Amino acid sequence: MPKIINYDNQKEIIAEAAWRIIKREGIGNASVRNIAKEAGISSGALQHYFSSQSQLLEFAMNMVVERVEGRFTLIGNEISSITLENAKKILWNLMPVNEEQELEMEVWLSLTVKAQHEPSLNKISKSTNESMYLIILTLLKQLEEAGLLKKGLELSMEAKRLHILLDGLSLHRMVSPDTMTNDVLHAVLNRHLTDLAEGLSD
Repeated sequence: MPKIINYDNQKEIIAEAAWRIIKREGIGNASVRNIAKEAGISSGALQHYFSSQSQLLEFAMNMVVERVEGRFTLIGNEISSITLENAKKILWNLMPVNEEQELEMEVWLSLTVKAQHEPSLNKISKSTNESMYLIILTLLKQLEEAGLLKKGLELSMEAKRLHILLDGLSLHRMVSPDTMTNDVLHAVLNRHLTDLAEGLSD
């Protein structure tokens, strides 16, 4: 009896193999041949799931987004009310603070650079950045409605500032993990949110 293969699951296995190649050898070595070898299949078998390298990399990039969104959903289900601490928990999941999220961030950064010359990847990158901004803006609006932010803040600008801060912290973490530790990330994020808050201390 022939072995039944889960099509969607196999695509994820191949994308995860692409992630490992990108992390270990760089985006320049993420060829169909190398990814197929890493996934333990032939190049011909890989093309049964992805007709081109571009299609594979699009799927790999979207999978990063799906993993992050999955964590947001999980955290959202666990949070019963909006507080400053709960806001930190949500934002914490946007940064590479553990091995899993470091891998996602490394893949994301590599594909974002490649996206400058790949329209399909660039579309994913722009869409995701817009979504992250809207998540941050919504979070700040919820904090404001709960009376946890200073009066008179321009939330659209504050959302942009916070988005840039998270991106900067994430990049520094990837470049200098020995100095940009979780404690440092937490301290900077905590100080920024505290500066936005009203009547709250560090």
